[in-house]
Parts: sequence; structure tokens; C-alpha cells
Amino acid sequence: MNQENVGKRMVEAAQAAVPSTPMETVYSKLEQDEDFVILDVREPTEWINGHIKEAILLSRGLIEGRIENTIPDKDKTIFVH
Repeated sequence: MNQENVGKRMVEAAQAAVPSTPMETVYSKLEQDEDFVILDVREPTEWINGHIKEAILLSRGLIEGRIENTIPDKDKTIFVH
């Protein structure tokens, strides 16, 4: 089986299972002072090159070990970038 096809199918499955929100919607919620978190899961080098001011940096490799302390409210809406 071709590795590229496996990777493509994994991405497609993830995209089908996880809802996507347009950035315009997120920015609108920011302007309305809605209570939510923007979690930026990129690497610090990517973060330095530009990020949403209100976002919290928590790289993908660190999420499992730090998410509970970073965002203790389990009912809070989280937008992941």
C-alpha cells in the first residue's frame, strides 16, 4: 500500500471527524468578546513568525501533558490553529 495514500486517507478522515470554523467566524467572536480559547499547536518557530494575539501556544507534541493545566475548564470552547 502506498504511504502517500495512507497519509491522505488519514488526513481526510480527520477532516471529516473534526469540524472546521472559518477564521472570519473566530475573529467575529473575538470582537464580540465571547468566552473561548484559541490554541495554537504550531511550533515556536512558526509562532514567532506570526500568531493571533489572543492565542495560547501549545505545540502538538506537548498537548497531552499540558492541556489540563493550560485550559482547566473542560467546558470551554477551543479553536485549534
